[in-house]
Amino acid sequence: MTRFARVESLKSDLGVADLVDLPAPQLAEGEVLARIERIALTTNNMTYAVYGDTLGYWNLFPAEQDGYGCMPAWGFAEIIESRAADVPVGTRVFGYFPIATHLTMRPTKVTARSFVDGAAHRTGTPDVYNLYELQPRDTDPRQDSLTAIYRPLFITSYTAADYLRDRGFFDAEQFVISSASSKTAYGAAYCLADSPAQRIALTSARNIEFVEGLGHYTATHEYADLKAIDSTRRTVYVDLSGDGDLRRRVHEHFGDRLAFDCLIGSTRADGFPEDDDSLVGPAPVFFFAALQLDAYKAEGQSRAFMQRYRRDERDFLEQVGGTEQPSIKLLEHAGLADAPTVIAGFHDGSTDPAVGHIFIPDAD
Repeated sequence: MTRFARVESLKSDLGVADLVDLPAPQLAEGEVLARIERIALTTNNMTYAVYGDTLGYWNLFPAEQDGYGCMPAWGFAEIIESRAADVPVGTRVFGYFPIATHLTMRPTKVTARSFVDGAAHRTGTPDVYNLYELQPRDTDPRQDSLTAIYRPLFITSYTAADYLRDRGFFDAEQFVISSASSKTAYGAAYCLADSPAQRIALTSARNIEFVEGLGHYTATHEYADLKAIDSTRRTVYVDLSGDGDLRRRVHEHFGDRLAFDCLIGSTRADGFPEDDDSLVGPAPVFFFAALQLDAYKAEGQSRAFMQRYRRDERDFLEQVGGTEQPSIKLLEHAGLADAPTVIAGFHDGSTDPAVGHIFIPDAD
């Protein structure tokens, strides 16, 4: 008998998640039912949760339980039931899903390459989160896993580097990158390699060896050693941690040599940062990759952007996921039972950054 289930996260304590059984869905005309094949969980999912109310992520997949939200994840799914003429059974897609076994969608704007989930509750969020790209069926599972893990992260790294590059890197002599063991952080370091500025990693003591082994940073420091970084160099802070105390220390240390504070993620925070007029130097600027992608679309540059992005993503995946010396070890989980434990590990920072967690929701 087919099981319908999903993981729901307690909004007031994002380290707590429950596996909830659901009734079998009854499709309305125009809807399809997707069986989720493979999804990835990374610290990026915690960022979605931290910004869930502020940026509308909780609206995408409404939760059953009061006070809970459905944390989004990226992955692959197959349409197993359809009442939408343009999207037949057997269609395979890549996109944004709940941590679940299935998802009911209402396809709109159907093309030969993609469709948009036009469900009413999904309006008001950037297009990229509602778009599902059609995928071939005969793909390599390992490559699918790497795509599920890295594509949503690397595209953030890539567009953030574009943002900084378009502004002349703010004439930085060094980039200081927090939460440097996170995939978005070292993806950003990789994408910033064309700048002459040094790429300085900030990370926890337990992750020093991993970060140094990546080869994407000029130097690596643990958080306690922030003051060992040269404060006389013009600096751009690339903030993946979202940690308010660390932000204050960074601003105080670099002072008027801090040229820009680019807030990208929140691996070490529990909420969206509040404005703080007492900070020394420039106020943090939140970078939202989805808005950058929407800007490319509005300027008619989407196709050109995606052509160069896919080329560079392929090169990056070959480097981090190659079989000779990969930066990541893929760990597949059968079913969703392990998801609450993995989420708790992301929340408390105990997860091994060298492991990529892949869930096969209907495998149990």
